Amino acid sequence: MTPRQKEVYMVIEEFWKRYGYGPSVDEVMYVMNAKGRGNIHRMMKRLVELGHCKSMPDKARTYRPKGVRMYL
Repeated sequence: MTPRQKEVYMVIEEFWKRYGYGPSVDEVMYVMNAKGRGNIHRMMKRLVELGHCKSMPDKARTYRPKGVRMYL
């Protein structure tokens, strides 16, 4: 995992801890003070490929850290 991917992961993890759901790409961009939506989305997808995060198939564009369970 690159340092920038780790930053994205930390944002996702903190968002889950605080709010109980995954952040949108725009929310991650805001927290990281980034300008490129595509770059953030690409990093989020790469975290799923690496196995650090999971994509929620029933929730559009929702990513969660691998160790977090979602209770509905």
